[in-house]
Amino acid sequence: MYGEYLMSSGCCLEAGLILARSSHYERALAAFEDCLEWRQAVMMASQLNYSELQFTVLARRLAGECLGLSDCL
Repeated sequence: MYGEYLMSSGCCLEAGLILARSSHYERALAAFEDCLEWRQAVMMASQLNYSELQFTVLARRLAGECLGLSDCL
């Protein structure tokens, strides 16, 4: 699958977009997390009907990764 190829090439944002477009939301979420695209990750979590607890865990995981990085704003 092209999305997987993009992931292995380090193009995680593009991979996430391709995977989301093809309804592979779990893989898209992982791709967006890898490149710290928190807005896209939250959208995927919404598509996956994450519970409040799952959203909290995701947000904390992303926040922990973003600490000190200005590109997460």
